[in-house]
Amino acid sequence: MTWANRITIGRFLLIPVFVGLLVYYHASASNQAEQEIWRYAALIVFAIAAISDGIDGYLARHCNQSTALGAILDPIADKLLLLASLVTLSIVHIGGKPPFPLWFPIIIIGRDAILLTGFLVLTFLSSKIEVKPHWSGKLSTFFTFIAIGSALLAWDWTYNACLLGGTTALISTLVYVRAGIKILNASHHNQPAAPARTSPFKK
Repeated sequence: MTWANRITIGRFLLIPVFVGLLVYYHASASNQAEQEIWRYAALIVFAIAAISDGIDGYLARHCNQSTALGAILDPIADKLLLLASLVTLSIVHIGGKPPFPLWFPIIIIGRDAILLTGFLVLTFLSSKIEVKPHWSGKLSTFFTFIAIGSALLAWDWTYNACLLGGTTALISTLVYVRAGIKILNASHHNQPAAPARTSPFKK
């Protein structure tokens, strides 16, 4: 097993640790004995997991460690980390309330569900699909990570980051759906489909 894959698997293992630390923090705050160490520990674990994403990607691309297993595990680990963070930070209380408004995880998770469904449909109906990331999807991921970090630090800017992340997620959804419709139309008319320029599932 390559080091890139080991790091990816390590990111999987960090996800329940991150959630557990936030649950402990929430329990301490609920008992009127708030222990900030749990929240800061969760922040450190999240930072390590986020940095590990860049490290395993670098190893895969530049150290000849790209594998079929890694290509599958890496995006799954990324999405699970974001999913766990969004859901947990919409439930636990930081500063007396959940840091994320309910609409934020709904938009992000809903976007990913729509894209995954669309990708599976296109894969079934069209034999030639080339998917590439779109800037709006990258911005959405960036602002989502900023929102998570801001929430863990209890910063007032968290809601603004959610607005930016949610807005870019909606834009990316529209872009991806439009690209998918073009592919379907081209496939229906037996014409070569133009390469899709969008996907949050491929780096």
